[in-house]
Formats: sequence, C-alpha cells, structure tokens
Amino acid sequence: MRPLYHLVASIGSRLVRRQPDMLRPEFLSEKIKAGEIKKILIIALQQLGDNLVFTPALKSITEHLGHLQLDMLVNSVGYEVYKHFPSIHRFYVDRTWYWGKGERRILPLLKLILELRKEKYDLAILDATCAALKYPTIAFLTGARYRLGIDQYQRGFFNNIAVAYREHLNLVERNLSLLPFLGITPSSEYLFLPTSAQDRQDALEMMRTIKQADSDKVIVIHQGSNWSSKEWFTERWVELGQRLLAHSHFKLVFTGAAREQASVEAITAQLSSSGRVFSLVGKTTIHQLKEFIELSNLFITLDTGPMHIGNCTQTPMVVLMSAIDREHFWIQPSARVTVLRKEVSCKYCSSEVCPLGTKECMALISVDEVFEAAMALLSQPASPLPAPSESATERQ
Repeated sequence: MRPLYHLVASIGSRLVRRQPDMLRPEFLSEKIKAGEIKKILIIALQQLGDNLVFTPALKSITEHLGHLQLDMLVNSVGYEVYKHFPSIHRFYVDRTWYWGKGERRILPLLKLILELRKEKYDLAILDATCAALKYPTIAFLTGARYRLGIDQYQRGFFNNIAVAYREHLNLVERNLSLLPFLGITPSSEYLFLPTSAQDRQDALEMMRTIKQADSDKVIVIHQGSNWSSKEWFTERWVELGQRLLAHSHFKLVFTGAAREQASVEAITAQLSSSGRVFSLVGKTTIHQLKEFIELSNLFITLDTGPMHIGNCTQTPMVVLMSAIDREHFWIQPSARVTVLRKEVSCKYCSSEVCPLGTKECMALISVDEVFEAAMALLSQPASPLPAPSESATERQ
C-alpha cells in the first residue's frame, strides 16, 4: 500500500495548487487579526503519546486564541487528554477511530464530518502526527476554508496552508512549528496534562495505602507496550525488581492497562514475597496516573503512552528506549530524564514487531545500567506526602 500512497501524494501535489498569497507565513495571522477567522477546528485523531506531544502547542493556541471558537475533532483517547483544557468550546468524539487494532470504522467519522460541515469552519489545524494522507483528506472534507498542517512527503497537498516538513525536529518541535503561522510565539515546550482536584485526591489516597513513612521511596514501573519491538524482557524486569527490593525502604508499583494484567503478574508473582510490590494495573485513569507519578520518587518506563504522562510531571524518569525511531524523537534526556538507548545497525526500522526477531536494541539494555540509572536519580531526598487537609489544585 505504501507505494500507492506515494503515487497518490505525488499526483495530488501536482493537481492541487496553493494560492500564492497563502504561501506567506503571515497569511493566517493577518486573517485572524482582521477578524476573518472566528471558528477553528483542531483535529487530533492519534494515540496517547501523539496527543500528549501536541499539548505544548495546544496550550499556546488556547492561551492566545481562546477568544475565538475553538472546537476539537478527537478520538476517545484524545478526549481524555484534552477534556480539561481551557477554552475548548466543543469536542466531536469518534469513539472507534484508533480505539484498537481492527476496530477502526469509517462510518462514525463520516457522520461527524457531515455534522462538522454545517459549522462552516474558517480554519482547520492538524497536529504534526496527523501527517498521513487520510488526515489532510479529513480536514478537506470538513469544509474548512483554510487548512493548516505539515506537508510531509507531499501527503499534505490538501493543506492549503502548508508548513514545511523538517525531519530533524522532534514531534514537540514540529507541533510548535505550526504556531508562527497563527501569529503565536511558543510559550513552552513542556507537555501539559491538566487534572482535577479529585484526580489529585484519588492519587493521594492510593499513595497513602503504599507509602507508610517519609523514608519510603515509591518507584513506579510501566513494563508494557502496544509494540512488542519496544518491550524489555520479563526475566530482566524480575531481576531489576529484586535488586531494587534489596533496599528495605523501596516500594514498587506496577501500572498498565487491564489487558496487561497477565504480563505484570508474571513479574510480580516472583517479587510478591517482599510485601513491598503493588499493582495499579487497570485501576487508574490517565489523570490519576499522572498525579500518582507526580507523588512518586521515580518512574521507570518503556517508550509508550505512560512515558509521556510521566513527562508531564516533575518526577525523575528512567526510559528504556528502543532504536526503532530517531534519537530524541519522542523525549529529550535531561537532568530529570535518563534515556537508555542503544545504537544498532538495524535502527530506525519503525516496526511494531522486530523484523529480525532479536530485539537487539532492547536486549543490549542491561539490568545493571537500569539499576544504576535508577539509583542515581533516587539519590535525592524523599519528599513527605501532603497533609490530608491540604487542598488539591489543578496543576501543570
């Protein structure tokens, strides 16, 4: 199918011509200042991580253009990410798009598109991960007069306001590259997942059942991924857990979706004798998980959606990163974030399943280096839990 997509993109880019005036970067910002753009549809139909790396750009859009009508076309995952965002007037939610493998259906989306056409949007904005041919087509079908998106490999020929594709940029930077066309200077590159006071309180209650003393250090571990090429190995998670539990004040909390219950139990069953291993698998929303990670001392994770949730917090993180994508494409290392990634000859495969069957890039990540990275980040003093009477507030 890929050669066919390339052919369609090549033909489409020749047939669909953009008006010269629209090629000016300031074209849209002038229209906004003149009051000609009043209704904006933001399209974000991807998965958890894709949605979260769009949040810095969306935060700037809502801060600067919140006086306009800002609506969003999202799937169920996107709705959960954005539902607490300020200044979003309305959500159109397709609950089948990208919900699961083989479950995506086109009819619900087409019904939403017919509803969107009645709104007569002045502008549609596509986030950077909505670059495949289908997404500019969706924007076109909504009937929006102007359509802003990144023209990656000519697939964005339906975007009449096209942002140049720059391969060296990571996904946060690509999303932020949309903002100058709207007359916006980016305010931050930090991921943003707003939560409620109740989410904070729920996380506190979960934590108080686990952390009994200020000297306790709670380590959250997310071992699962939808892509097997990104997964580490059960026996190594067990060995890492055993080494961490050798420290009597360490407590381990495993997280994951309900479907990951069996794979987590294969690990925790070999660690349970310590009495310091807990499971929140299938027990948290993404907002509760964010707040729980914020209250923890360390988060150890693969390159997966919860990695981005952790990156919305100030909690130190160790990330076990496969080599299927370019370096720093999804997350930047920092004083707070240690990324363990190995150079291999087969890097950049972008494959859900390791084409060689070896998962060499993950096999080269040793228990020793994960443990050492964890201990280095855990060297900071533990913070006491907030008092039960402390009011929870919405925080970044």
